[in-house]
Amino acid sequence: MCDPPPEPPRRSLLRQCRLPPWLATGDVHEWTKTVAVVLAALWGGYTFLWKEILVPSWAPASLVIEVKPRQAGFETKPGAGGTDPSRLRLRVIATNPSTRTLYLLPSVWWATGMQRTPAGAGQSFESEANAVLREVPAVQAERGQELLSTGVVATGRLFSDDQILPGETVSRDLSIPLPRSDTLLALQWLVPALTRKPPGASGTAGLFAGRSLGWAYREKSAEFYPVLCKGSDQNIQCYEEADGVLEKEILRFDPRAVIFSKTLFIND
Repeated sequence: MCDPPPEPPRRSLLRQCRLPPWLATGDVHEWTKTVAVVLAALWGGYTFLWKEILVPSWAPASLVIEVKPRQAGFETKPGAGGTDPSRLRLRVIATNPSTRTLYLLPSVWWATGMQRTPAGAGQSFESEANAVLREVPAVQAERGQELLSTGVVATGRLFSDDQILPGETVSRDLSIPLPRSDTLLALQWLVPALTRKPPGASGTAGLFAGRSLGWAYREKSAEFYPVLCKGSDQNIQCYEEADGVLEKEILRFDPRAVIFSKTLFIND
């Protein structure tokens, strides 16, 4: 019986899969390192651009404003005649919870004394409610009660800061006179804020062609309205613009600008 012929020698699998000689050169290793460094740099740049620039630029403007009493009750300091009013001391706290810096334009706050009286005979709650819903100066309607304004008792700028960084908190203390300790107050404010830094080094003057944004009060209608001012402290002149002009100018510069406003009842 004949033996089978011997099998031909097999080449090692590693020998069959051996890389081409040019891949084992030092130049290829250097190119590999270079490509890895470039890819890492591109990824880092993309991550920075996404997290630090794009995402904050898309975030909406947000400002949380809270009002807290500085002390319990009221502080009463009667004068020589015993006629000095009590004072309500409040702390207004503003926090920027967003990821973008807010640039604050001049703001305004005011406190209006309110008085509740019984509604007149035949007075329609429906008409009072519709008046509140349609007219800005009205505050609220109550069935069987009429809420009347006794006039603005105090006003001023709310914040002196010109910007609030992400996560930053600023505060302002208010001291409001009260004719009586049981006086109901309507506390209101307007805080315009930009998401872009105003041009120039003089705040809003660069935004409004050399003029600064301010506020004025009209006693007859108990109305606060924005004005543009120019000049020094001793000779400053302010002018009222047509309704809606300033708002359009602000939105033209920054479409994401927001005017934060609120009405709170204090001592109710």
